[in-house]
Amino acid sequence: MRYLSIALLLLQLSFTAAAADNKIELEKLYSAMNMLNQQQQAIYQQFQMVQELRRNGSASLSYGMSMRPHLLGQIANYDEVVAAQKSAVQREESLYQQSDQLLTRYNEIEDMKKPLQSRIYSLSLDAK
Repeated sequence: MRYLSIALLLLQLSFTAAAADNKIELEKLYSAMNMLNQQQQAIYQQFQMVQELRRNGSASLSYGMSMRPHLLGQIANYDEVVAAQKSAVQREESLYQQSDQLLTRYNEIEDMKKPLQSRIYSLSLDAK
């Protein structure tokens, strides 16, 4: 009988230690998730800014470049117009690449979060 009570006490202590370890691990997992979520939020905000620049750039490329010289009452210099259009196209391509890189990084972080979410879920089920 004495051995049975000692065994039960050891079993209870091991469950208590495991629960404490799970709590610590959960805290670390939540901390990591929070950090990744903050990174994603920052990337998303950058992505939105780049998209807005792209929208504004597209509007100026299609409307502003060809109309500007006529509005000022001047005849446009061909070389200047071509250079301005090239610059606008390069800016548009650069913004497209930036948005693509931001989207890729956002998705990479999302992939990094999946195993953390899975572990949190399994630890939460074990705690019940």
